[in-house]
Amino acid sequence: MSIITFKYKDTIISTPNLEKKLKRMKLSLNDIEIIDTPIKKEEVTEEPNNLKKVIIQSSLDKMQYISFVPLDFSFPPIEEFIKKDLWNPITKTGIKEFTPEYIKTLYYVN
Repeated sequence: MSIITFKYKDTIISTPNLEKKLKRMKLSLNDIEIIDTPIKKEEVTEEPNNLKKVIIQSSLDKMQYISFVPLDFSFPPIEEFIKKDLWNPITKTGIKEFTPEYIKTLYYVN
């Protein structure tokens, strides 16, 4: 089972069922920020020494996806970078919103 972590109003929340959690909180995906790896509450705001932050954003809904990558990261095409996160209907893993149409709206912010 995969746990999804997101941020809502300075609060970090983890859940195994994002859709159900958002429904209970009466929120939409536009109200939250998905976090790739859980952040400890006492997180230091600096990036780790050997990593840099990469932000991908959608021009459709302004949703941001943040990843930490090696310093020598070379910004491949978005499709290649997020292929591990694509929704797989057979295994029911990945991010459901990452449809081919949605991926076309993504771009690197930095």
